[in-house]
Amino acid sequence: MSLNEVYAILMVCMLLGGVIIGFPVAFMLGALGVLFGTLAYGFNAASYQAALSTYGVMSGWSLLAIPLFVFMGVVLEKAELADRLYTGLRLLLGPIRGGLAISTMALATMFAACTGIAGASVIAIGLIALPSMLRFGYDKKLASGAICAGGGLGVIIPPSIMMILYGPQAGVSIAKLFMAAVFPGLIMAGLYIVYMIVICGVKPQLGPPVFKEEAAQYSKKDIAKLLLVAGVPPVGLVIAVLGSIFFGWAAPTEAASLGALGALIITGFYGKLNLKMMKETVFSALKISTFIMWLVLGAKYFMSTFNKLGGGNLIGDMLLSVDLGPTGLLILMLGLIFILGMFMDWIGILLVVIPIFVPIVKTMGWDPLWFAMLFCITLQISYITPPFAYSIFYLKGIAPPDVKLTDIYRGCIPFIIIQFVALLILYLWPSLATYLPAIMRS
Repeated sequence: MSLNEVYAILMVCMLLGGVIIGFPVAFMLGALGVLFGTLAYGFNAASYQAALSTYGVMSGWSLLAIPLFVFMGVVLEKAELADRLYTGLRLLLGPIRGGLAISTMALATMFAACTGIAGASVIAIGLIALPSMLRFGYDKKLASGAICAGGGLGVIIPPSIMMILYGPQAGVSIAKLFMAAVFPGLIMAGLYIVYMIVICGVKPQLGPPVFKEEAAQYSKKDIAKLLLVAGVPPVGLVIAVLGSIFFGWAAPTEAASLGALGALIITGFYGKLNLKMMKETVFSALKISTFIMWLVLGAKYFMSTFNKLGGGNLIGDMLLSVDLGPTGLLILMLGLIFILGMFMDWIGILLVVIPIFVPIVKTMGWDPLWFAMLFCITLQISYITPPFAYSIFYLKGIAPPDVKLTDIYRGCIPFIIIQFVALLILYLWPSLATYLPAIMRS
């Protein structure tokens, strides 16, 4: 083994060690890239490579979609459409067993398509739905699990920030990734809803019907109006954004611009558009976008040095040398992602691992879109898998004191199992990921 390959292995070990200790992932990635680049090739070469990487990231057209989609999501969140829509769904479905949990998942699915960010969905839906479910006697574990799992749909349902980052790293069209994610995302949401219907049917005490007196105060016309006013504009915006991509009328970045403009129009329609709201929205979107871009930049520094040292080829050759067959190799690769997701930020995992996995995917002849969906679903599972579980800690931060961390952990277990079922379904029927991209107009 050469000295450069030893450096590459040390980079990975120090990265994992630093993340476990608690160092910020973005700065850990960047520092290791510059440090080992200097050790191997000298400071001038390392600094020159860092400058080229910075220019490459900041001038990337496709990454411009990130702040635009983030802005769209934050604007729609400020419009308080989730609160209005949940009220309508609660009145419509509340009188049936598990109705509030089903309403929560339906809201999460819609909100995922509006934001593309899991954290925003978990917090927004948790603040709206959790107090309501607890007030009507819902099981704390079921309520917590539904919110955490539903919030994580923002990772897979387009327009997803994960897909925008995945595309350039894997050399795959972001537009095709968006289309590939539609059916897997909807299937996962459907499986969640089926589970809640079944479990609340078998154990009514977990999700009892809400008091019919509340629904009796509203006519069917009032409920329909509330659902139409709160639901149609954002759903129409999402359809317009994805439709423009599907029919080839706009690239993802251009569609993101359309989404941002449409979100402002919808917010004005709801009477929430004002200077204070715009200031808060711009600041919030800037914070989220800056956080993502720092991670992208740090990962670029890291991977530039890592690949130059031969680390990518070393790990790829090690994986291909394992005599497990195609299915065994796929399980091994997804298993590594699952384990890394327990300890690392998903953006860091994606940006570091994908450049290593892409040559393996090509060698094995796997469809890149199909593998991308398997990869993203596996990475999504990390959102509710301890110890590094974003959604769980987001929800705990806004949950009432009587909702313990153990309640949230236990509530997430059935949904983790469902995510693995969704992974198996996609493995058995790859066309779920490849059909829409195949018929879309480029």
